[in-house]
Amino acid sequence: MCVPTVVYLLKEPEPGRVKTRLAVDLGDDEACRVYRALAERQFRALPPGWPVEIHFAPADAGPRIRHWLTGAGRYVPQVDGDLGARLAAASEGAFARGAPQVFFIGADCPYLVFEDFVRALHKLATGRDAVFGPARDGGYYLLATRRHRPELFREIPWSTERVLRRSLEKAERLGLATALLDEKEDIDDLSSFRRYFFSRDAGSLTQ
Repeated sequence: MCVPTVVYLLKEPEPGRVKTRLAVDLGDDEACRVYRALAERQFRALPPGWPVEIHFAPADAGPRIRHWLTGAGRYVPQVDGDLGARLAAASEGAFARGAPQVFFIGADCPYLVFEDFVRALHKLATGRDAVFGPARDGGYYLLATRRHRPELFREIPWSTERVLRRSLEKAERLGLATALLDEKEDIDDLSSFRRYFFSRDAGSLTQ
């Protein structure tokens, strides 16, 4: 069976550079602690046996990221540019290295679990070209693809509530068959953090 590659996009957890919206209410240090916990939780929840590529920023953070997330697979510095450019470069590299399918994720969605990866893989196996995990804020927390299609990442209004809608429109124009997973929420601000913190799943951040 062909095993997908997970492309995990991360920033170095440094106060003042991660979770800046959350930092408005919690402060830089606490927001950074939350980001670190989210990233570690997601790392633990990756499908066992799937190859993982950690695409990190800034480009000189490689040794520190390796020290932080020991046991991961390949470490790749993110290219310059917006999120679309970084996703396109990550897609090109992963497929060039032989990945049969590529799953793109970040660290922001603490509700993303193993079963979601399995559902997305099943949808790809049944003929879908791209599977999106819709985020409550209008973006997406997961994208699974069967081939390198950099057009999916171009002319997208990143960091807006139109990301998923525009991405689906772009996929339709490209003639790609798409599918959606269940909607989930990213943690970006105090309200989303509180909803997760007071949920029954919040303990996974500290496990």
